[in-house]
Amino acid sequence: MNKVLPLALLAAASLAGCVDADSTRPMETAAVTGGDFTGVPARACRAAIAKQTGLSTSDVAVFDVAESEAGSTVEATVATATAPWRCHTNRSGRVSDVMYTGSEGAL
Repeated sequence: MNKVLPLALLAAASLAGCVDADSTRPMETAAVTGGDFTGVPARACRAAIAKQTGLSTSDVAVFDVAESEAGSTVEATVATATAPWRCHTNRSGRVSDVMYTGSEGAL
């Protein structure tokens, strides 16, 4: 019998309890999805989000940078927020907008 199959089933069963269906809980950590987290768009957006929130750039953690011909979309978590922030830049890092993706009543 294949030994990998029972181990895979055991792993799946142990992870089944990790799903949280309660969407009212504050966001704890966003999964890192990709992109250049140290590039010009990411740095510009970290600074813009920090300025918008009145926090330090160390309180802003980029977890996704999606690049297109039009520019970049950067998503980041902020220490005090329950949902991610989103920022758009052109290719040179000029920020065009910064927005909170959650309910503004939760800010």
